[in-house]
Amino acid sequence: MVEHAANKTNTIPFSYYIANLAASQTSVATAAAGEATAADCPQSPCPWNGSIVGMSVQCEDTATAGYAYVQPTINGTAAAAVLTLDATTNPMYDYTTWRRGLYPITAGERIGCIHTTTSAWAAGTTPSIHAIVFVHVESL
Repeated sequence: MVEHAANKTNTIPFSYYIANLAASQTSVATAAAGEATAADCPQSPCPWNGSIVGMSVQCEDTATAGYAYVQPTINGTAAAAVLTLDATTNPMYDYTTWRRGLYPITAGERIGCIHTTTSAWAAGTTPSIHAIVFVHVESL
């Protein structure tokens, strides 16, 4: 489920979630929040022109080893820098912002999220990941 809450800055959050993130995965689509699997809804079309301007990610449980990498996508292709969840820096969260226009999107293009994990990835008993991709739209 995509969060459809825009504010006066025209920034819209696209929310993604994966339960019990496994080790040794490479560029796997992350499900839209509220969906059981990425196959149900791996990407959400954006109805306006704009650009990806930020991303935040957190892990539900403390990591004990390894790394998880999370990256926004446009039409299924990695679109921006990778965010890293590192077991040596708990609590497990990361965020970043990008200037408007750096990762542009055209109305109808699909916003998504992919994740990659190392073979050592181990995040306690519930290594679930929640990521939010922030899109600034030109006009509502």
